[in-house]
Amino acid sequence: MNEADYKNIDCLVCHAPNYRRGVVKDGENLKFWAAGGVDVLKAAQSVQKPTNEMCLRCHAATGGGPNHKHGVIPTKDSDVHVAKGMHCVDCHPTQKHKIGGGSDLKAQDLWDVKVDCTNCHKEQAIHKADATGYINKHSSRIQCQTCHIPAAARDPKMPTITARDWTKPVLNQQTGLYGPTNTPASNVKPEYRWWNRSMETPPEPVGDIKDPKSKITPWKRSTYTVIADEETGKPVFIKAGVYSVTGDPGAAAKKGAEDAKQAYSGKWKGMVETMVFSMNHQVAPKAEALKCNACHSPTGVMDFKKLGYSDEQVKSLTTNR
Repeated sequence: MNEADYKNIDCLVCHAPNYRRGVVKDGENLKFWAAGGVDVLKAAQSVQKPTNEMCLRCHAATGGGPNHKHGVIPTKDSDVHVAKGMHCVDCHPTQKHKIGGGSDLKAQDLWDVKVDCTNCHKEQAIHKADATGYINKHSSRIQCQTCHIPAAARDPKMPTITARDWTKPVLNQQTGLYGPTNTPASNVKPEYRWWNRSMETPPEPVGDIKDPKSKITPWKRSTYTVIADEETGKPVFIKAGVYSVTGDPGAAAKKGAEDAKQAYSGKWKGMVETMVFSMNHQVAPKAEALKCNACHSPTGVMDFKKLGYSDEQVKSLTTNR
């Protein structure tokens, strides 16, 4: 975001209780303003520090719906921090309206601010009941999230999207608009990868067992069937409005390619891509965290071979304990 973007933000979205934005047509342009029924003066007079509800006005629906993208929207029923009354800004500090992230997000505003569990939970004092200190030793190569976020979409009322198919439009009877076919799921088990806090493009975590800065970290993987050029096999930009109104992937691809000045043969096909999303919220209660045998057993959740461990190490690591 540039300075013009920051100046164009509706302050009340983040700071006013019971506030909602709407869209109105102004000639040929669309303008965002208070939704119908919202008393703007009252909203302005009640401004306060952002609450979770205010943050989730935007962040809950990323990916097209509640909890669709990362699958770990924090709620009182799914996250111990929210259950204790904590708010997003307790962990994500702000400086001049720029917000600390610390995950895989490309749009992170404060790169020098590290948002991490250890900001509050000091590494050597985390597992006080572990007299041997064996569990604490794990923290040097394993992220806290690995054990304490055992699954995405743990709240069955908020499933996440594990697959999305743009080649199969579905009509929403309420809105009259088309959207892709989504496959929702609850209690989605993570994929574990080494990560040194850098990302590749398309998004994939960077890191390996030989990198001392890498830690084993949980990720949610989603599959997308996108529109691609039948001749080149390359993905085609689609015009979202055309897709929503017509439900015609070909028409949406044609218009999208024209607007983006992208070469397009006029014939399309489906192409499968995957993406991973970090898991940093929906921290489970202590009793639901992964126990030793969840990883250290022949049927454990961790694929040590894929993570780069030798056969001898895998045998040692997966011996029942």
